[in-house]
Amino acid sequence: MTAMKTVTGPTENIVIVGAGLGGLSAALRLAGAGRTVTVIEREAVPGGRNGLLTDSGFAFDTGPTVLTMPDLIADALDAVGESMDDWLELLPIEPLYRSYYADGSQLDVHADPQRMASEIEAVIGADEAAGYLRYVDFVTDLYRYEMRDFIDRNIGSPLDLLTPNLARLVALGGFRKLAPKVEQYLRDPRTQRVFSFQSMYAGLAPQDALAIYAVIAYMDSVAGVYMPKGGMHAVPRALA
Repeated sequence: MTAMKTVTGPTENIVIVGAGLGGLSAALRLAGAGRTVTVIEREAVPGGRNGLLTDSGFAFDTGPTVLTMPDLIADALDAVGESMDDWLELLPIEPLYRSYYADGSQLDVHADPQRMASEIEAVIGADEAAGYLRYVDFVTDLYRYEMRDFIDRNIGSPLDLLTPNLARLVALGGFRKLAPKVEQYLRDPRTQRVFSFQSMYAGLAPQDALAIYAVIAYMDSVAGVYMPKGGMHAVPRALA
């Protein structure tokens, strides 16, 4: 692993431009490391793209509508000795989605794999439910390999990408196309769609995306989706 680049000169006083989620989380981590941090923001409220619009006594989120991976928020607050539970109340969304199809059928999506398998079995059949459980194993492995070495890690050089988990991702089929990889597990177009559309969050159709993007399906359809009480803007308010 290559050494991370460091800043030369005094670093006791830090100025962060922009009170988006990245700026706020960086400010918390730097403050927790003993730095004096000033965050400057052009808008009247923090949040950046996780913004807020108020009109006629109503408040509207102007960015993300739901929250996944709340542990990342908890980690940022923990850097300054704060508990997320003291600043943010998260309400689990159940079901995560309700999908309607042209044939009149519908499918509720649940984060609990066994409950989701029961839903698929009732709507589509037992074979599809078994395939779904194998798909959950696949995306769970993706998450484990990607999170440790690629998502939640500083990369100082392309050589840092050469890890045993990269080989595991290759063996898992992570660098094949997403759509045909999903079809290895799920045979019905309804389940194929509901467990592959998440790649479009990253701007890629399932037919164009690599299978490693299925990790996004893990982040919401397995790990769960939440709504902060007070709306999504409660997140930057908590971090600020």
